Amino acid sequence: MKLFVAISFLISAAPLVSGGESSLTVTYQPLDGLGSGGITISQVTCHDWNSHSGMATQIELISAPNVPPTNNPKEAKADLNLASTCGVHFVASDIGDPKAPLELTLSATKLAIPVSIIDRREEIIRASLECLRRCLPDKLLKTPVTLQAGAADADWMKKIISEFNAHDRTKVFFTPQS
Repeated sequence: MKLFVAISFLISAAPLVSGGESSLTVTYQPLDGLGSGGITISQVTCHDWNSHSGMATQIELISAPNVPPTNNPKEAKADLNLASTCGVHFVASDIGDPKAPLELTLSATKLAIPVSIIDRREEIIRASLECLRRCLPDKLLKTPVTLQAGAADADWMKKIISEFNAHDRTKVFFTPQS
């Protein structure tokens, strides 16, 4: 009986230890403006499976796919999140660990901007950084963003990252054109 109680306790405590308790989390995403041809920065509610992990999960969710509900399920199946579709990802350090160094990384090693929107590549990166700015916790507000990108994209992206790092993060960094 004691063994059964011990095993039951360990099974029930596993989600607490692994940070696996889920909840709703708000983040921002750079969405395709569809008919407008522009980018819309939208507040998005996500189902966060690691909400109690100590990580700034709203940052990683900037790149989560976004397929909105529709009344025409035969037509609307595409991911509208430009960060997700183009391979732009953000990683933040564990802000729940006081010993972890404060880090923010924009990973674009798998950057793949479709030919139809290649002329908007700088806007997509700027909009993604604006999403990051909007959901940064106070602890990471002044942490510089580092870039991970392939050689073909590093030069033009470094300029945008430098501009973002020098920018006052309490003020808007990018406003999409309509």
